[in-house]
Amino acid sequence: MTNDSSHIIKLKEGGADNYMEALVQKLGGTMNGNRVLIEQGLSRICVSSYTYLDEFDLIVAQINYHQEIIVEREPDERADFYHFNLINQGQIKQNYQDSLKYTQAGSSNGIFLYNGLFPFTSAFPQRSDTQSIGYKFSKKALGELMPEAIGLLDSLFGDEEPKAYHTAINSELDKMLDELFYYENADYGRIPLAMARGLDILPVLMKTLKSQLDQDELNGLHLDDYNRLLKIKGFLLSNLERKVNIEDIASQFGISDSKLKRDFKTLFNTTIYKFYTHAKMDEAYRRLRTGNYSVMEVGYDLGYQNLSKFSQMFKKVKGINPKEVIPL
Repeated sequence: MTNDSSHIIKLKEGGADNYMEALVQKLGGTMNGNRVLIEQGLSRICVSSYTYLDEFDLIVAQINYHQEIIVEREPDERADFYHFNLINQGQIKQNYQDSLKYTQAGSSNGIFLYNGLFPFTSAFPQRSDTQSIGYKFSKKALGELMPEAIGLLDSLFGDEEPKAYHTAINSELDKMLDELFYYENADYGRIPLAMARGLDILPVLMKTLKSQLDQDELNGLHLDDYNRLLKIKGFLLSNLERKVNIEDIASQFGISDSKLKRDFKTLFNTTIYKFYTHAKMDEAYRRLRTGNYSVMEVGYDLGYQNLSKFSQMFKKVKGINPKEVIPL
C-alpha cells in the first residue's frame, strides 16, 4: 500500500489529540488553536479538532497534498471507544486484516464506523481534494450528550469484539456536511458555526443508523468474518473453471447461506455470483490478450460448455467481443 512518494503517519488510535500531534510531528505546519494548517505550493492540509465533552471530539479534515498520506493506526484496546467517519468529498483507501476497501463520497460506503480494537490503515490519494469528518467518543461521553443513542451503540458494538461497518450517506446528511465545510472555511465565526453544525449532524447520523439497523440494512463484520471472507475470495479466484454453488461454499466454510451472502455483499459491495463472473471475465481477457489462446480454449477452460454464452457474458462485462481482444 506504500510507495516512495508516500508520507506515513503512525499513531495509537484514540481522540483528536493523537491525530493532531502525529500530523504535526510528521508533516510540520502550524498549530493555531484547534487547527493544523500545512501549505506547500499547491498542497494544502487543514485539520481542525472540536471538543464537545471529555472524550468526545470531532475532527474536520481537508486534504489536497502532493504526496499520498498513509495513516497507520495501532489498536487502543478500548472496547468503549468508537470512531464514526463520514466523507464529503473524494475517497479514502482503507486496509484492515488484508482487506482493501474505499470510503468514498456519494457511494454506498460514505460512512465508516469502527471500534479501535484492530490495526487499521487508511490512505489519502495524492493531489486529490478530500473532505472528511470523524467523531471520536467514549460510550460514557455519548451517554452524557445523547443518552438515547446508547441502545444503538450496544446493538452495533455490544459484544466488545473488533468490528466495523460501511454504509451510505443520505441526502440530508450530505447537505449538512456541505454546510459544515462551508462554515469550516468561514472568515468570521468559524469555530462556533462549525461546532454547532457538527453537533447538528450527530443526531441525524444516529437516527439514520438506527433506521438502517431496524430495517436490517446495516451489517458489520467481526475480524473472524473478514478472515473467512478473504479465504472464500481466494477460493473463488483459485477455482475459476468451476460453477459457483453458494450452498457448497457456505458448508465448506462453516456458515449459513444467508450469512455468506450478506457478509460478502457487506465487504465487497457485490454479490458472489457477480464477483465470480467478473473475475472469470478478467482472467479470460488476460489470457486472450497474450495471443496464446483461442476463444474456444479460454471459454472451455473457464467452465463454459456453450461458447455463445461465454461470448455473450464477455461482451456484457467487458463491452467487446472476445475475438476483438486477441492481438492480430
